[in-house]
Amino acid sequence: MNKFQLLASASLMTFIVGPNAAAQTPEVAGSAIVAIPSIQAALGEQAPRSIAIGNELFRDELITTGPDGHLHILFRDESNMTLGPNAVLRIDEFVYNPTTGVGNLVVEQTAGVMRFIGGAISKTGQVRINTVVGTIGVRGGVALIRILDGGGVQAFFVFGDELTVESVNGDTLSLGEAGFSVAIASNGDIAPPAEISPADLSDTLNSLESPDSTVARVTVPDAVLSNLQDRLEPQVVDPDTGLLQAPEAVEPVTIRELETILGTDILEEESVQEVFETISDQLDVDTGGGGGSM
Repeated sequence: MNKFQLLASASLMTFIVGPNAAAQTPEVAGSAIVAIPSIQAALGEQAPRSIAIGNELFRDELITTGPDGHLHILFRDESNMTLGPNAVLRIDEFVYNPTTGVGNLVVEQTAGVMRFIGGAISKTGQVRINTVVGTIGVRGGVALIRILDGGGVQAFFVFGDELTVESVNGDTLSLGEAGFSVAIASNGDIAPPAEISPADLSDTLNSLESPDSTVARVTVPDAVLSNLQDRLEPQVVDPDTGLLQAPEAVEPVTIRELETILGTDILEEESVQEVFETISDQLDVDTGGGGGSM
């Protein structure tokens, strides 16, 4: 049985109540690119609706994935959010001007794991993820947000310009270097940043897996690809090891970073070639054939 539901076009009339229909039409924030049942979305007092691939998602909608759910949202500014099972997310605010590339994106996450990849909005300002214990701000980057048992939250800053944390206690913390995680306890205390451990990262990524144990491939925004291209171009293949190496002035692209951004375990032999072909196709970068040796 194919768990992916094909889109049956849904009319906005479902959401229109009363005679002033035009004024009450909800604002479209994005669309479901991957939707494995049972995804539900509820707008205000409306009865929950099931979400299938291609369905539009609206500002103020409360989205729940359920025990078997997996959802990938593509916002109109090309921001991406991937939700694993038992996640709860509300789109609190979405405003975007495609001409200027400026806007505002605010969501509230109260359960589960979410992977965020920034689009146009995060290039000019922070995208905010509100939780019960504090707010995570992400600018120009990739982050994983995990709601912990007991009410705390953990944020992984995988890639980008800045991740900020503000707890309900008023305490704040800013990370300007990727590769670190920070946690807010249920009482609002912010723990010191810690380098992301492979075990923690693997455990969090596993929480995004669909029931058939496959991680959905994500659409990587142009801003992320441009940064990768700038860092990949100066790299050369070491003839002795077959590994890509970068000059000291250039931050090397790590396998862990590519795994997280592309949503693929590239350490699996059968995935290595596919991943590097994907990078080469999207960036038009010659990897020198070194990918197969990694």
